[in-house]
Parts: sequence; structure tokens; C-alpha cells
Amino acid sequence: MEIDMMQAVAAVIGLLGVILTSVAVPLIKSKMNDSQWELIGKYALAAVQAAEILFNGTREGAEKFNYAAKYIESQCVAHGIKIDMATVRIAIENAWKALGLDKCRNTETRVGF
Repeated sequence: MEIDMMQAVAAVIGLLGVILTSVAVPLIKSKMNDSQWELIGKYALAAVQAAEILFNGTREGAEKFNYAAKYIESQCVAHGIKIDMATVRIAIENAWKALGLDKCRNTETRVGF
């Protein structure tokens, strides 16, 4: 009996997807409630907008990200919200996409993280 490796790989990927959505996502959501996540989203939007204004250049993505991350972390500490770096990164990426900065047409003038 011959086993097709593509079917085995597809099954493993499917299993990993189920585990991720059934275990990891609820675990992350349980660490903070909806109102806290909404606040973090607002902090991220403000941080990304400020970083885009303050660091106006195409090669300053790391500086923009660090500025936004520090702002989000400081706001969370001030409001008693425990947050980890992975959540900060997700919030920044969501804000960046929400502001449409991932859809710049001209890559030479693109400003983003």
C-alpha cells in the first residue's frame, strides 16, 4: 500500500489549523476582554498614525514599529492592561492595514512598517 505524501502533508496542515483555532486563539482572547482589546486597537491606530508622521521615510520601518510598540505598551501599563509583544505586533499590523498603508501603489514612495 502506497501513501501519497501530499495527502499526509495536507492532513497535518489541517490538523495544525484546527489546533490553532481551537486552542491558541481562545487562550489569547482569555487573557484580555473585548473592551481591553478595543482600547489596544485604538492605541495602535494612534501609534501607527503618529509614527507615520514622525518618521517620514521608506527605510525607517523598524523605528516606526519600535515607536508604536513603546506607545502601546506605555498606554497599557497606564491602564493596567497586561500585554505581550506578540499581541502588540498583531495590534500594530491590524492598525497599519486598517489605515490602508499596506495598499500603497507606488513602492518608491511607500511609507510603512
